[in-house]
Amino acid sequence: MHLACTIPVILIAKLWFLPWFNEYADNAHCYDYDYFTGTQVVLYSIFIGIPISFALLIFAIEGTRSLRVIRLGQNPLPGEKVFRPTKYSYGFRARVKPVAVLLLIAGMTGVGVKGIFTVDKVLIDSDYSHNQCVEL
Repeated sequence: MHLACTIPVILIAKLWFLPWFNEYADNAHCYDYDYFTGTQVVLYSIFIGIPISFALLIFAIEGTRSLRVIRLGQNPLPGEKVFRPTKYSYGFRARVKPVAVLLLIAGMTGVGVKGIFTVDKVLIDSDYSHNQCVEL
């Protein structure tokens, strides 16, 4: 089921989005929006958008369950359906994987926050000229 959903997403990304984004990134310094330049859009989306999106996706899929396992100290959760008969684990042993998931989410969020400062430094240190731009 997951493979059937994943294949179209990968095909759309490879055949449409990545070629478009590659072309946009090559000419990003030529675009000027009201409050952002094209270079800012590319850098912010790469250094901030991707890590924060992954953190939100992981939290949406596994975050609330991990918080419940940490709070109750039991895995699998009471009333949770399991694939096959599973032995319950309690205490520290039950909390190891959920803590790792939350650390991953916190790490990705930290990378996104650090990306703000990284993008600002890169944009200050760089100087893009509009001389090579053609009418887009």
